[in-house]
Amino acid sequence: MLKLKILILNQDKIIFQKIEKYNKEKYIFYFETLENLKGGYKEEVDIVLCNSMEYSAINFIKRNICKNILLILEENQHRDNIDYNESVFDFISKPFTENELVYKFQLIGKYILAEKIAQENKMRFNTLLNNVPYMAWFKNEDSKYIVVNDEFKEHCGKNYERIYGQDDYFVWEGVIGEKCRLYDIEVMEKRKQIVFDEVIPGRKGYKEFNIYKVPVIDENNKVKGTMGIARDITDLKNKDEKFKILIENIPFPVYMKDIAGRIVTGNDKFLEMFNLNKGVYKYLQEEDFLGIEFKEDIKNEDLSVIRGKKGINIIKKIKDDRVLDISKAPVSEISEEVIGIVCILRDITDLKNQEEKIKNLAYTDSLTKLANRRGLYQYIENEMLLKEINKITIMFIDLDNFKYLNDSFGHFYADNVLNYFATRLKEICKDGFISRMGGDEFVIVWENLINKDFLIEKAEEILDILSAKNKNGKLTRVSASIGIVVGNINEEENIDSLLMKGDLALYKAKEQGKNQYVFYNKYLDQKRCLDLDIEQELRNALAKNELVLYYQPQYDLNRKLVGFEALLRWHNEKFKHIPIIEVIKIMEKYNLIDDIGRFITRSAMEFSRKINENRKRNIVISINISSIQIMKNNFVRKIKKYLGEIGADPKNIGLEITETVLLQNIEENIEKIKELRDIGVKISLDDFGTGYSSFSYLVKLPLNNIKIDKSFVKGMTEAEEYKKLIKLTVDTARALKLNVVGEGVETERDFEILKEIGIDYIQGYLFSKPIPEKEAMELLMKEK
Repeated sequence: MLKLKILILNQDKIIFQKIEKYNKEKYIFYFETLENLKGGYKEEVDIVLCNSMEYSAINFIKRNICKNILLILEENQHRDNIDYNESVFDFISKPFTENELVYKFQLIGKYILAEKIAQENKMRFNTLLNNVPYMAWFKNEDSKYIVVNDEFKEHCGKNYERIYGQDDYFVWEGVIGEKCRLYDIEVMEKRKQIVFDEVIPGRKGYKEFNIYKVPVIDENNKVKGTMGIARDITDLKNKDEKFKILIENIPFPVYMKDIAGRIVTGNDKFLEMFNLNKGVYKYLQEEDFLGIEFKEDIKNEDLSVIRGKKGINIIKKIKDDRVLDISKAPVSEISEEVIGIVCILRDITDLKNQEEKIKNLAYTDSLTKLANRRGLYQYIENEMLLKEINKITIMFIDLDNFKYLNDSFGHFYADNVLNYFATRLKEICKDGFISRMGGDEFVIVWENLINKDFLIEKAEEILDILSAKNKNGKLTRVSASIGIVVGNINEEENIDSLLMKGDLALYKAKEQGKNQYVFYNKYLDQKRCLDLDIEQELRNALAKNELVLYYQPQYDLNRKLVGFEALLRWHNEKFKHIPIIEVIKIMEKYNLIDDIGRFITRSAMEFSRKINENRKRNIVISINISSIQIMKNNFVRKIKKYLGEIGADPKNIGLEITETVLLQNIEENIEKIKELRDIGVKISLDDFGTGYSSFSYLVKLPLNNIKIDKSFVKGMTEAEEYKKLIKLTVDTARALKLNVVGEGVETERDFEILKEIGIDYIQGYLFSKPIPEKEAMELLMKEK
């Protein structure tokens, strides 16, 4: 509601203060004198109330303060006797009551509100009406023209400036007027459209128009005027022809039926839509072309329109798979009795198909066309719930070493592998719901609990997908790991917890060497909880001084000490049974490797500096470096920083890396390793031969040493092939000017074989197990 700001000039305040007291939401009163106004007035007001005065004073107020002036007439003073009527908005005569004054304010307030709203709507109606190919206009509540289009101006022969604010009597020069006003009143009072015919003379002579008028209603449900469209129907001979012309120009199929449901007329678009013959379509029932299965629905829809006397809207998918938007509205006589129903159809098949495509995009992986993560959740939470299924079997699949594929052969090739894998999954698991969760992760869901033998068979078939591909293509490093979980979706367990269990089983499969499947069991949850406990303890291990370095000696073939490998040990009674390799995996998994890795590196460098001071034959201290550490952008900078701060000689420091460094960002990692080797740091490739390492990498990597894994050394006494492989490695290393270190040497027999092959250095329990720093210092004293 508009709150009026009213300026009171030279008046007694009592009556106005009383009005304001009880109408605070409606009025704000300001009190001033005319003399003060001439000095300037900045407050914006809606109405000025003042006594009759000189024309110049009234004109000053209208020009500088407000155009809405309510003039107070003295007793026996008549407005006709005042010569400045045009400058005054309204009058009130003395003596006046409080109610009379409030009534005047209300009238003026309504005018002001209507004027503001009309301005806001002016532009939109101009745009609308000027794009209608018929005479079109908008009138206010007083039937005064506010907006007209070009067709209107052309027929009446007047420009907009002459038409604006005038009524029909003026615009059409007295030929029509009052009748149009009555139509406008009817439209506004009944708040409904009307259609009537009218002959209107204009520049083109006498023309008969079919005029369509509707009320204009604002957001507060108030009628603000009327809108009209007039179509030239001069050539029409009767009302049937008029209706036909009308519906033929509607850009949609339209038909009308009587209250018995029989089609009585329809436009050409209607006939085309259903391939109907113009001569025989009459008196068909709606179900004859929409589909007999809709007969009962159609009957109920028609009853709703007839009884409710208002339109309805329905969407139907008909027998030829088209989707129709059907609008039905009553056709009434003057008595408002419904005599039929007019129906307008829109074929929205393409729109619905597009909506379906958009929905599919939201729930479908764009590369493989499988369901994505959102699609998986939608399937489980909606479709399975509708079937009242709560038992579920999930197979969680992850491709091993997939990053290698992207780095080595490019994303295009890797995407082809994903598509190939997805296609084969669909062939193997037709009875399951398959989704790609992202990257190289896939999830298969079966409704209800599945037989274990069946799952094993499927898992092995899935593993064979990449095995078969490896035999015929480039996939020499890619396999799959699978986690399988069987469970129930209920109040205690949801899809997220089941996926987590599947992920635990998957992680276990990877831990066990990849290219295999693992069923979830309670032990995995126990293992997860154990890992979390270890992780919590590790976070405080440095502060408690529980972490220390042990050093395992390395010797040459003359049994001379040449170096030590620094190995981490954790002195914690609670977890003393946990192998250190498992502890290191947890460090990497829970992002603890940075802090603990810093401790290991700095401690080893300090030991190196200490033992090599004043020593003629220097000893190299080798430090194991995690692939996660190397991946960091600041890895090289940190190593150099530690060397500088501690004062260790880079030539006495070795870094041992594993082949996992080769599986991600190969070129970038090679550059980092080369930068460190260039300052003298010794670089060793650890555990050579246990994974996918190829001899080609020995050429690419900036290495000093190759460390033969202890499994090969142990195998020498069991199979001749191991000796041949070690010999091949040594020969290759010689050609590349690299040294070879044999790990896990436990017997004299091992030592003699390796010596015979020509290995350079030896490390193992034959000489010494890893020892504390104190014992390492004592050993060095003996070596002197």
